Amino acid sequence: IKPTDKDMEKYRSDFRGNFSDQFGVTLAYKKISLQFGIKSPFGIRNSTTGKGRTKSLGIIIRVRKPNYILEAQYRRLLGYYDNNSPNYIPSADTLAVRPDIQFNNIGMNGIYNFSWKKYSYNAPLTFNDRQLKTRFGLVAKAGINYMRISSNDSTLLSSVQASGFSEFDNVQSLNALLFKVGPGLGLNIVVLKRFYVALNGFLMGNFIAYTYDVKNQERSPYGFNTNVYTETAFGFGYNSKRLFAGASFNGDINLMRIRGASIRTNFATIFLTVGYRFDTPSFLTKQYKKVGILNK
Repeated sequence: IKPTDKDMEKYRSDFRGNFSDQFGVTLAYKKISLQFGIKSPFGIRNSTTGKGRTKSLGIIIRVRKPNYILEAQYRRLLGYYDNNSPNYIPSADTLAVRPDIQFNNIGMNGIYNFSWKKYSYNAPLTFNDRQLKTRFGLVAKAGINYMRISSNDSTLLSSVQASGFSEFDNVQSLNALLFKVGPGLGLNIVVLKRFYVALNGFLMGNFIAYTYDVKNQERSPYGFNTNVYTETAFGFGYNSKRLFAGASFNGDINLMRIRGASIRTNFATIFLTVGYRFDTPSFLTKQYKKVGILNK
């Protein structure tokens, strides 16, 4: 949350999460997949670092076909620390921890692959497909998301910040409906039909309708923003007929402006995957064929 007035720069908030790593298992058959995760023994697991602890919950349901992906997503993050707090509280020995700050997002997104006959968008991301030759493809993405940034028991800015950045004083939450659409390009570089490097990126146009809640006041009327942002992904690994392994990096940015502030959300994730393809048991194949809608 950054003031648009440069003279108030020191009162900005740079909220960052303090997460634990997760260990997950994915079981997949044709278009059906089941994925779940638990906290790993690695990464941040408690608040002894002085940065607090971020609780996270994410649910993703995907339908994948060679030419498109449909995805329904819910994401909830609770607890942040302010990496900029030493600038507005210069005498503090530790970073300001904000366990009350919460981020929620629920949405539906879709990706269409115009080049699906030669280029696989799925192969380096889900390993449901294999890309045997180097190819690039034209893709497009669209989606609608509802996003809420809020404080459970206080305001988004502390009293020290609000004393200097009074325009944003007493704002408790931001509620935004985002409509996005944009083109993208993807590239899969394949060596010896097994080793790959994948890169894709989208240039997204974003239309935002938002309201905000101010302490002891009624919710504000809707305001509107438009902006352009990027979504990128990079991955590399090994993808053979049976064994597959890879690493992928994904990121996206959103930007809004309200009450003299520029509000940016920036998410980045890293996935490490190791898997093996087994022969399908005959009973599973028979049961799958009985469900007609899955064969269409």
